[in-house]
Amino acid sequence: EECGTLSNNCCPVITVAHRHTSATLVVLVIAMTNLTALVGPLLGAVPSQLSPLLNTPWAIIAAASATPAQIASAVALIDAPISMFQDAKATKIYQYGWTGYPESDLPKIPADVTVCNCHQSSTPIAEYVMAAILNWNVKLVEQDQRMRNSCWTSAPPGNTCQQSRHVLRQTKNLTLGILGYGHIGKAIAQRASAFGMRIIATDKRAQIPPPTPLAWLGSDADNWRLVEESDFIVVALPLLNSTRGLVNAALLSHARNTSVLINIARGPIVEEEALYDALSTGTLAGAVIDVWWHSLHSIIPATFGPDSWPSAYRFDLLHNVIMTPHDSGESAEAEQEALREIAANLDNFALGKPLQNVVRPASIEN
Repeated sequence: EECGTLSNNCCPVITVAHRHTSATLVVLVIAMTNLTALVGPLLGAVPSQLSPLLNTPWAIIAAASATPAQIASAVALIDAPISMFQDAKATKIYQYGWTGYPESDLPKIPADVTVCNCHQSSTPIAEYVMAAILNWNVKLVEQDQRMRNSCWTSAPPGNTCQQSRHVLRQTKNLTLGILGYGHIGKAIAQRASAFGMRIIATDKRAQIPPPTPLAWLGSDADNWRLVEESDFIVVALPLLNSTRGLVNAALLSHARNTSVLINIARGPIVEEEALYDALSTGTLAGAVIDVWWHSLHSIIPATFGPDSWPSAYRFDLLHNVIMTPHDSGESAEAEQEALREIAANLDNFALGKPLQNVVRPASIEN
């Protein structure tokens, strides 16, 4: 119908879903004056932050306080509990507010719902990786500590500043290997290229010739070669059934004993025991770990003992490990970018435009 024929308040025409069949293009069009989106707890105070970014009429409601009627009429769920699909029968979009997605969620989300995520973390994660590489080579904090402890002495043996000096390792011409060449991998490669590094990567499919700035882009079958050639190995893969435990003892056995592994993806992609053993025995020179095997979100405050540790292994006692609490993608700018991407998808839906960052498109059966 024409928009103006429904009411005095003109409403958007919304393309809910479409698919090609062998003969026709099936399009379902619904006209609404107001759309409801429910927001889960992970994004905190999103309702008040998201609404000003929208250019189409949406009611943004916290999922925890939604009424049964609001749940039943919700067209979009944003990081809301998957269990809400029992009552959210009108939902057409499920939007994650972060990079990646739990593969185990997808079978629980109805097939006629389009699933999207955000790509807001590429910049902070890429900067984190470069900071890790530069810090490993320059040892800036260690140099600071040595100088503090040796150059301001007031007792024998006196000033030992010369002993605090350190020969730096240049980053230029070192090889950076990236396991997983998606948005984050590409952002890392772009920045590493500016430092004159040789960059190689693997992804689902090899590409010849490789895209700039890569020396080569191989498939998963080339992971061993990547590990063998790399001074720094970055894990930038999604956590899927096919990638769980991909970085195992056999793969790490190809590493140089001067190589450093950096994991900014998900902990379980790397076999926990294999990494600990490689670091303990010198198979790897070191590691920078930002993601863990036990979710930091599930650790109860003020608890102690192995059940409350990020890992069952004492990585904290290894001198060749730098560790952070899953912060590599956290920045104020990234949070705002996530909100902008969510708002853009809601606007696109309301205006019948294609959605961005689609993890799984809707499948509509006749």
